[in-house]
Amino acid sequence: MDTIFALSSGSLPSGVAVVRVSGPRTRFAIETLCGLLPEARKASLRKLRSASGPVLDEGLVIWFPGPASFTGEDCCEFQVHGG
Repeated sequence: MDTIFALSSGSLPSGVAVVRVSGPRTRFAIETLCGLLPEARKASLRKLRSASGPVLDEGLVIWFPGPASFTGEDCCEFQVHGG
């Protein structure tokens, strides 16, 4: 099974971009970009970092552990700047 990343907010540029992640490596993606996993189903303001460390952006991260998610598997929503 694959882990997918998809823009769900519409075309860019925009004020806010919503990127959804779904699949077995969602937790890994969150921990790699944000550090600690946020509390489930609660928006958390986090700095998103590249693998080498610099901050890429700051935005809201919402973690939906499966199977109680809209896809039935681990999911995450990143709400970041859309420019």
